[in-house]
Amino acid sequence: MDCGILGIVVLFLLQFPVSGKIVDAKKHHFVLVHGAGHGAWCWYKIANALQQSGHQVDTLDLVSAGTSSVDATTVGSVERYSAPLIQMLESVNDTVILVGHSSGGITLTYALEKMPSRISKAVYLAAFMFSHNATRAREIFNQPGTPGSLTLIFSNGSTVPSAAAFKLDRAQQVLYKKSPSQDVVLAKSLLKPFPLFDVAVNFTSANYGHVPRYFIKTLQDRTILRARQEQMIYENPPLQVLTLDSDHSPFFSTPLALVKLLLSLA
Repeated sequence: MDCGILGIVVLFLLQFPVSGKIVDAKKHHFVLVHGAGHGAWCWYKIANALQQSGHQVDTLDLVSAGTSSVDATTVGSVERYSAPLIQMLESVNDTVILVGHSSGGITLTYALEKMPSRISKAVYLAAFMFSHNATRAREIFNQPGTPGSLTLIFSNGSTVPSAAAFKLDRAQQVLYKKSPSQDVVLAKSLLKPFPLFDVAVNFTSANYGHVPRYFIKTLQDRTILRARQEQMIYENPPLQVLTLDSDHSPFFSTPLALVKLLLSLA
């Protein structure tokens, strides 16, 4: 076979699944950021698939999430909540592809503004991608997809909630409608309260605007409804928009399709 043709064939094969794996010739470093109530645990399928394909993957628990022992009612700010991600970015020697799910988009925006030189691409997976800085977290969840699905948590006699938690009897309907039952059982055993705080992040074209942003729409989402996603895309256009026929949690319901999209963006 001609050497040139052989090279084309090899490059072609490297882009397609081999024995259930997605193989990519170039290796990337992904950092996966969870959304409200979740933790690093929710990415187990995606992290495994990317690692099996030879990529470096880091997941983390934001403050009060996952294995963090911090009480969600005491977090108070996006800076404190996002500190584990900033610490991770400060420690890496390369640039990363940053992926944020749901409310993890707030942390993505904060990181893009604070450390743009460490981020090669930012992927908002059905994530909050605001065009202004005047939004509070409790207002984010006051939308058609979530009424009745949250328990508000107050502290120190305050009349303003400082945290919230998904009601477990509503979690499958709102978060995991198309997800496998074993993942729903796992998630319901691990979901935790999450902090509510002023999520205003001052972002600039020089920092936040310097990093290519991508948005992945989840078409059967019952938490961040499709119309809300399209509104955020319209108000703050990313470089590219892709879609998944998934519920709000594609890391459970459509993991292979999500991995393929992430590699196509990489």
